[in-house]
Amino acid sequence: MKVLLVQPPYNDDIRKVLGATAFPVGLLYLSAYLEREGFSADIVDCPAEGLDIEEVVKMASGYDAVGITVTTPAAPYAYEIARRVKEKGVFVFLGGPHPTFMDGEALRESHADAVVRGEGELTTADLLDHVDGWEDPDLSDVPGISYLDERGKLIRNDDRRPIEDLDSLPLPAYDKIDISLYAPDPDEPYAPVITSRGCPFQCAFCASSRLLGREWRARSADHVVREIEYLVEEKGVERIEFVDDVFAITVSRVEEIGEKLRKEGIDVPWDCGTRANLMTPEMAKALQEYGCRYVYVGAESASDETLRKINKQITTGDVYACRKVTARYGLGVLFSFILGFPWEDRDDIKRTIRFAIDLKPDYAQFTVCTPYPGTPLYDLAERKGLIETKDWSKYTTLHPVMRTLYLSRKELKKLLRKAYVRFYLDDLRFLKIAKDAGFRIGKNVLRSTVSALFHYVRDWLL
Repeated sequence: MKVLLVQPPYNDDIRKVLGATAFPVGLLYLSAYLEREGFSADIVDCPAEGLDIEEVVKMASGYDAVGITVTTPAAPYAYEIARRVKEKGVFVFLGGPHPTFMDGEALRESHADAVVRGEGELTTADLLDHVDGWEDPDLSDVPGISYLDERGKLIRNDDRRPIEDLDSLPLPAYDKIDISLYAPDPDEPYAPVITSRGCPFQCAFCASSRLLGREWRARSADHVVREIEYLVEEKGVERIEFVDDVFAITVSRVEEIGEKLRKEGIDVPWDCGTRANLMTPEMAKALQEYGCRYVYVGAESASDETLRKINKQITTGDVYACRKVTARYGLGVLFSFILGFPWEDRDDIKRTIRFAIDLKPDYAQFTVCTPYPGTPLYDLAERKGLIETKDWSKYTTLHPVMRTLYLSRKELKKLLRKAYVRFYLDDLRFLKIAKDAGFRIGKNVLRSTVSALFHYVRDWLL
């Protein structure tokens, strides 16, 4: 059975800021697993390859089934591809975060045959086994899927249990894509690596724990190092980015992977994410010792009350302590901040901008609060009547889609621009970034700051 796995085109504002296209890591895992199970599974990544909907629909004609991964901003484009491919008599299924939580909408608007909810490998293989060779397959005993019956009623089968042994999965099918398409800096090809799944934390703005479960499941260090070795030796990768929800979760985990990399003679710099309250001196020392250059940390807000409301389980004191210890051990840090929580006014946002400046991180990322389906934030915003558009293509975190109780979407957009201008002009930070080739997003953040400055001045003049 020939399967085409599709990353649809979409309005990727983050790509415009970072100058890079995100690796389709989920599709790489899914393709590898399906190939091992006897299917032929190709990947087409529209953003990376510059393909439009028309081109994807033409390509789909040669396949028995087409699977489309759907994030929220990609939903309108994914639905159109699904409808047009379905007209050709091809079996179509959707997966990813948006259809997992909006399965009824996804099935009715896309005309897809099924939605794969949550973790995709086992469920997709099971689904395709039922479809392969059957003219009218019975999908009632496939855990983890949703579909419409002959009367149009939504059927949501029982959830499938998460995969316990992640080492049982094959390594991602990197041979299915051109890695060079994803490097913002052609002189330093990089690749993302996922070492674990599941998130034990339940931040109100994030659906990860509901998508992949609250239980933190880790690959073995040997399995992780084998993947990195392949990427470095076979694909020429010169930098690794660990993209787990939380990579640096324990010191022992960092040390174990670091020691095995050292034992195998793999000397490659890497970046990772962690939480402010996990950045102890012991953690920072381990990260620095084993090759970490930059850490990504969600600081989110200058208000401890807001941090409590969003269930972040940190305090502003933790963020200050994190910055202090990263500086002591020479680790670069990017703090992320979210502007425009439902209860925030202009002064709240100004305090967060001031907080970012006071922390003096190497980089700051500002986004507007975006209520994604599947999150407590979405439920709250719906109840309060704050969401002003369901045009999913706008849900990029850089385009306000909801107001707060005190601020309009237009005001939020202006404050987002102000945040970038204030932060990167402070102490002429942008000049340092222009010289810094150590972090892959530096030059592109600089470019975005110049753009924000132009719009900020224009808004002020008008």
